[in-house]
Amino acid sequence: MMSIVVNVLNDPPATPLPPARPAMVRRSTEQRRLQIAEAALACIQQVGPTGLTARKVAAAAGLSLGHLTYHYADMGQIMAAAFRLAAEQVQAAGRAAMAKSGGTSTERLERFLRAGFSRDLMTPAHLRLKVDLWSAALTNPEIAAIERDLYASHREVVESLLDRMAAAYAVERIPVVADMIMATLDGLWLDWLRRGNEAAVKNGLEGCVLFARLRLGGN
Repeated sequence: MMSIVVNVLNDPPATPLPPARPAMVRRSTEQRRLQIAEAALACIQQVGPTGLTARKVAAAAGLSLGHLTYHYADMGQIMAAAFRLAAEQVQAAGRAAMAKSGGTSTERLERFLRAGFSRDLMTPAHLRLKVDLWSAALTNPEIAAIERDLYASHREVVESLLDRMAAAYAVERIPVVADMIMATLDGLWLDWLRRGNEAAVKNGLEGCVLFARLRLGGN
């Protein structure tokens, strides 16, 4: 089980960081919090959550340490904000796929599932971030809540799509089909991380859709 320890006072030797932002401009509290979260997310993608420190985040954001302590109570909150930002980026891809009109219920389901495995998301940095999120959720309650919210939100959309494609006699099977799809999606991420086999991801997504059609009688 992963344990995350953030030590601000005893930073390890400096490691390469994202380029510092330009000179500060006056921003609202929410804008500044977002700026800090974006910098923390960039740092996590480079050094992982265990390597995250206040000094690294401040340097990446182009801010002083005082700005971090003013806008966030501690590094745990900053880390949680970074992971929440990452989760919102994933959800945005799904919403964009849902916004497209046309297609059968089955085609809309497939379109939504594929959106979560776009080339923009299947990058080494995002893959690492996803695994880091799962690991951090084991020991950080706030991050665990973010991970649960992301899962619940994604599953809710999957079930709504399954409901549209299910024949009347098969509606009661939706939870079982949703369980299988959600578990398969997580498995495909791990498989991609290990093998980087794009064909396997494509086959897995097609298998999810085929299983849904067979169990629900969808069109």
